[in-house]
Amino acid sequence: MTGRQNGLANLALQALLSAVVAAVLVTLATLGRAALTPMLGGASPFMLYVAAVLAAGLIRGPLCGGLVMLAGGAVGLRLFLSPHGVAANGSIPALMLFWGVSAPVLVTANELRVQLGRAMAKLSAALQRRESTAL
Repeated sequence: MTGRQNGLANLALQALLSAVVAAVLVTLATLGRAALTPMLGGASPFMLYVAAVLAAGLIRGPLCGGLVMLAGGAVGLRLFLSPHGVAANGSIPALMLFWGVSAPVLVTANELRVQLGRAMAKLSAALQRRESTAL
């Protein structure tokens, strides 16, 4: 395999992994929200999906978080705001609000992930320098 093919294969694998993580997070958020339905009814249909977007951004980055936003919005709208196939009043604005809130959450989570990676790299380099000077 050439370097270019290897790079494309790695990119495809990373995208697939992000899609799997997104599917797991959306499933967990959906199951959690479904368990809360007897207590909440139609209120706060997207609250756990926002947490899933945050987790996706921290774990895998913007692709995974974007997939969670899209899938969580579609699933939440279908299951909790239009369970009989007819969108309830206010359901589309609720979906837009979810996406509007989730976008900055995702950006913030991804930036935190990037900054944490940089900090860990600096810490690792400092520890290696310390070990090499101690010898």
